[in-house]
Amino acid sequence: MTNGPPVVRDELLGALIRQLDVPEHRPEFYAELHYRLAEERRTRQADERRRRHARRNRIRWTARTAFVTAAAAVVVVAIGLPRAERTGPEIASAAEIQAKVAAALSSARSLSGEIVFHGSSYRNAYGWEKPKRWSFAMTARGDLRIKETDGPNDMAYDASKGVERSFNTSESIGGNTLFAAERRGLAPGPPDQGPSESFLQRDYGSVVRALLAADDPRVTETTYKGRAAWRLEVGARPNLIVPEFSGDEFVITVDRETGFPLRILELKDGEVLDEIRLEELDVDPELPPNEFTIRLPKDSEIARTDNGFRRVGLDEVEGRVGYAPLVPVAVPDGYELAEVAVASEADPTGVEAGNPISRKVVSLAYRRGLDRFVVTTRLRHVPGFQDIWDDPLATGEGFRDDPERIRVAAGALEGVQAELLIAPRNTPHIWAKTDKLVVTIAGDLSRAELLAVAESLQAR
Repeated sequence: MTNGPPVVRDELLGALIRQLDVPEHRPEFYAELHYRLAEERRTRQADERRRRHARRNRIRWTARTAFVTAAAAVVVVAIGLPRAERTGPEIASAAEIQAKVAAALSSARSLSGEIVFHGSSYRNAYGWEKPKRWSFAMTARGDLRIKETDGPNDMAYDASKGVERSFNTSESIGGNTLFAAERRGLAPGPPDQGPSESFLQRDYGSVVRALLAADDPRVTETTYKGRAAWRLEVGARPNLIVPEFSGDEFVITVDRETGFPLRILELKDGEVLDEIRLEELDVDPELPPNEFTIRLPKDSEIARTDNGFRRVGLDEVEGRVGYAPLVPVAVPDGYELAEVAVASEADPTGVEAGNPISRKVVSLAYRRGLDRFVVTTRLRHVPGFQDIWDDPLATGEGFRDDPERIRVAAGALEGVQAELLIAPRNTPHIWAKTDKLVVTIAGDLSRAELLAVAESLQAR
């Protein structure tokens, strides 16, 4: 080893290290890292609790006489003061459970199983008097298949093409007539119309995201169908228009082995309104290549629609929309750009499509396992429409959102006032208006991650 000047030596070592062939991290590396950090934190907290307990014992022993100690023991028996800390495994903290759920979602490459819906909202919206079962399969690329297990409804979405094909029955014409549909040009994700994934993303997914974002959900240990599980409680605001059909609390059962939420209950004043269950769950199954393709009969009448989004390369975007897209320079560990799509015109966003029509839309989807977040930009000033915009991802009519108002501290949005919302029944998101654009960042991100992405946006 050279004994030359430190600067020369360091430069030589750096050059040699950069020549090494270092493999990329495994897809699940960051998820495992996050989980191990949470485990390490739990261990440190437990050790600190034990040290504090030992110090308290030493202080009590040196400060009290044997008479006082004996008297205290009598008081414990008489009035039930707390005894020594429990021995054996400690109940996991909410932060540790959140870390395990996040690790499960971010490390999975595919998922399949059955999802079951039952309760008042599904009965009122769809007429489902009995529990409704759907088989599903999904991939980290964004492909999705949902099929009614006891009926003809079937939908397949190919993320690489932005195409969804389906067979559906229509309640408006008796519920027995089956018709075929093909939707092209779908957006990679919200706030623009993507695939028909509402069952998973809105109902199941939004509650899971709320669990991950909750400050301090109440935790108890339980069992679910013979498996060790955690029970977590997360508060929610009811709908102001139909409060009787909207709960004030979600109870989420998380499987301790896999980290996946298997059951979600929506409660109103302690009574169950709705239930969602995952059954026959299979993590990282081998899915056949044709799993996300439905062949529509050539002789059938097919309802065809086109939402206008086209997959392009990132270097093509400015030529398509006429402005440099805002791209995050820094994204949370493990996320990679998966889809780039543009649309010259798209449907209005917001509650009841209350915003102006969308023009020159850019949608960038980043994925990490089954996690996703989407950065979108669209023109703010649209001829023929008033320059009045509301949250493109507002929860919906009757729900009162209470967004956090922030001012972005860096990047292309530096100094811009924005709104940040994390709430059950919605996707965590930030939205803002610049002089020219309306910007949204939405998906499976924490508050800190949303802010970090927003402050890293740069025009490309």
